[in-house]
Amino acid sequence: MWYSLLALNKIADDTLVAHVMVNESSPWFSGHFPDNPILPGIAQLNMTADVIALSKQENLCIKRLSRVKFKRIVRPGERLEIRTQAAETPNLYTFRITSEAQDVCSGTMFLAAKTATDKSLMTIAIDKTIIRIAEIIISELKLEDVTPATLDPDLDLVDEVGIDSMDLATIALVIRDEFGIRIDEDDYPKLTTIRIIAEYVDEKQNSGE
Repeated sequence: MWYSLLALNKIADDTLVAHVMVNESSPWFSGHFPDNPILPGIAQLNMTADVIALSKQENLCIKRLSRVKFKRIVRPGERLEIRTQAAETPNLYTFRITSEAQDVCSGTMFLAAKTATDKSLMTIAIDKTIIRIAEIIISELKLEDVTPATLDPDLDLVDEVGIDSMDLATIALVIRDEFGIRIDEDDYPKLTTIRIIAEYVDEKQNSGE
């Protein structure tokens, strides 16, 4: 488990309160980002779904989200309170995550039983971003006989794909415009693989940058 569940209490028939600690060794922090580790918003959402599923002793996953807002970043070792409340609609929950009484994240999620074909929300989001970034790289570099399915997202773009600094700058500008995010030039050296770029994009979107 990449986080520690410190406590889980049912304070009313429809309300849960959980206290968790985000482990410093969590693999999320190796990609978001080694020099400035941040817990992605998608991880916060899945942690909330885990708490609800555990309380109900059911294998649940997120099917729909609405009104989700991210207010502040989460650092390694930080302790969080997750408060969820069941709505009148079955399997619909409002939630709020706080840290030291400051809002971290809030919104509404709809959960349903997980099937054998379900992927986690974080996997789906990252997979879609990986495919789009691969398409951008293939188009900008005019790579022949390469598709997003055959371009390994973990290849080093400089050492193994052959992207130079000018190519990377061009690709970064296209990605910036495509996803509506800000990419600092100082971050360019960190964007070494398609997967790392996808995680970078996900974090920027979740933080509203």
